[in-house]
Amino acid sequence: MGRANNSQADSGNAAGGGGLVSLFTGLVLGVMGGVTLALLTAPKSGSETRDVIQRSAKDVPERLGEVVDDSLDLYASFLNYCQMNVEEQGMRLRRALAAGKLAAAKKREEIEIGG
Repeated sequence: MGRANNSQADSGNAAGGGGLVSLFTGLVLGVMGGVTLALLTAPKSGSETRDVIQRSAKDVPERLGEVVDDSLDLYASFLNYCQMNVEEQGMRLRRALAAGKLAAAKKREEIEIGG
């Protein structure tokens, strides 16, 4: 049974990495499609269009940096949320265990006194 659990965990890790690759691939394809469509429907001359593309290309690293920063912030927020949930569930479990132990001790005492 241990092997089945490990292979499931490995599959989950592979799927998570594949999702990021798919996202990046979709982003790149979307940008390429948008540029192609813009070039085909541009009302400007070739030199004007090239100038616009060059100016836009210079902005790409800055925009990409902003996207990466926003993504990292979102990821950190999600991890923080998960950590808080795990801590809360752990606290609830500890309370439930303490309540169960107390109830068992009371019942044991009742049995010993009654018996």
